[in-house]
Amino acid sequence: MAHENTIKGFAQEAGYQPLDGLCILVRPAPDNLSDKIVSFFRSFIECDLCVLQMCENELILLPFDPLWASLRKDTSLVLPYADIRSVELEEDLLNTVITIHTGEDDIRLSTQQKELSDFRTSGLHATQYAGGYKNWHKENMDATIKALKKLGAQPA
Repeated sequence: MAHENTIKGFAQEAGYQPLDGLCILVRPAPDNLSDKIVSFFRSFIECDLCVLQMCENELILLPFDPLWASLRKDTSLVLPYADIRSVELEEDLLNTVITIHTGEDDIRLSTQQKELSDFRTSGLHATQYAGGYKNWHKENMDATIKALKKLGAQPA
């Protein structure tokens, strides 16, 4: 489980300025049904889950440790907003696929829909108990998706 303050602290230690309430759980999006099946079974062995944290000038991915399912103190992706051309969202069964188009590549991420976050195993990574129960993925989903949609929309 990762607390929002831990995520914010790791981002700051890495030299970024995280924006409050703009982080969600993501993992690489599978390309097709066969890949979905393989990814499902692989998830029992490996942890490919990350936190997508929006910062002042970039978005970053903070990975979870595959052995302990705790947040690692490093970034697996740093994507400056200036490099993003557009962001597309697509509903895919119980998830939302986020496709980020840059000048050179497409980055496909999958995030669980907020309504099921309390009931899915990966949702446990976003659960914290500090003065009460909180699922930050569920609470941040709408604002993060709204902010992601705006990326690349401004003229360069």
